[in-house]
Amino acid sequence: MGLYKKSNLKDERITNIKNKIYSEIHILVMVILSISVVLKYFFYNLGAESIATELFIFFASGVYSIYRSTKLGVFSAEIEMHDRKSKWSKQKKDLFLSITLGIVIALGFGINSAVRYADGTSQSISYFLLTTFASLLIYLPFFLIFVVGGNEVLKKNSEKSINKMLDDEPGDYDEKY
Repeated sequence: MGLYKKSNLKDERITNIKNKIYSEIHILVMVILSISVVLKYFFYNLGAESIATELFIFFASGVYSIYRSTKLGVFSAEIEMHDRKSKWSKQKKDLFLSITLGIVIALGFGINSAVRYADGTSQSISYFLLTTFASLLIYLPFFLIFVVGGNEVLKKNSEKSINKMLDDEPGDYDEKY
């Protein structure tokens, strides 16, 4: 009968406001960590070991966020919503970002190598071309695999989680299918 049982009803508005507050707290913590990294590393010249905790928190919060959004099926839903309202699909944007980032990093290394280590014009051109080409061979596949491929794997895992949740929901055979 449940006369003395508390109801599990929750107000969606309050839940959404609480989630927004938690999101704002997370952003505030990330901003404070960023300020700490900049101060310790660039102004006080303390070295990489002094910012290891902050970097671990950045990395762990990112991994946890990706893991939870994938397991709850939010990741694929966000991609679907993005693809509906955007001119370019998420996959095309990731592909463009990966290629652009790989080229920019390769050009940066090429220019740095030509300016710092070359003695003459012909040597700087050869250093630039060699370093740029080698960097492209390294960074372009790296970004393509981890950005584009990683997002595809996460999307498939998120869709599997959604299908598993839908299959696990209670109900009669007629209600499920």
